[in-house]
Amino acid sequence: MPREGITYDQVATAADRITAEGQRATIRTVRDALGTGSPNTIQRHLAAWRAVHPQTPGAAPELPEALVHAIAAE
Repeated sequence: MPREGITYDQVATAADRITAEGQRATIRTVRDALGTGSPNTIQRHLAAWRAVHPQTPGAAPELPEALVHAIAAE
């Protein structure tokens, strides 16, 4: 009897939890959270989850003022 695969809902729940903790939802982090799952299946569900939850880029780190002035001087 074949094993049942993981579902979209399981991947989405894990991805939501991972991002709420400030981490990036990847195939590896989702698989670690679930404790099982084919990377191919996780990738398929994670791609669907990302389509609904677009990642916003983080703010760029601020450069030291001396470096900003040195760049401007060039």
